[in-house]
Amino acid sequence: MGWAEKAWDAFRDVIRLQDKVESLDKRVVAQQVKLETMNIELAQLQVAVSILLSQAGIQAPPKPPFSPPTPPALS
Repeated sequence: MGWAEKAWDAFRDVIRLQDKVESLDKRVVAQQVKLETMNIELAQLQVAVSILLSQAGIQAPPKPPFSPPTPPALS
């Protein structure tokens, strides 16, 4: 295999990788939009529940303290 064929194969591989990265980028953006929408809906549900509880005269339970999850150990 000559140097021209090797260069052409490398160029083709780069193009394939670029297509895969662009496809993955689009999927990540779509997932981010879904996540943001779900966060908004969750906030709306929390407000609705707190309003309904206050109208019913039920005191909302205290919120537990927030502790961020620990990332898994890398090995």
